[in-house]
Amino acid sequence: GMEIPLLLGGAVVTEQVFSWPGLGLLMIKSIAARDYPVVLGITVLVAVAVLVFNIITDLIYGLLDPRIRYD
Repeated sequence: GMEIPLLLGGAVVTEQVFSWPGLGLLMIKSIAARDYPVVLGITVLVAVAVLVFNIITDLIYGLLDPRIRYD
């Protein structure tokens, strides 16, 4: 669940090494160019992705372990 932000950091390295276009490199270039709307958009996208994956992780934990109850 909480490893999702690390994927973006790893994506920057992967995009640099293989010259792939992606969100990580776009974020770095947007910060350097002071393109604040793009920086904000990517930040919100990553934040929403983290929230969604954390909710999915919590729900899966509830399914796998019957001792966990969500009221």
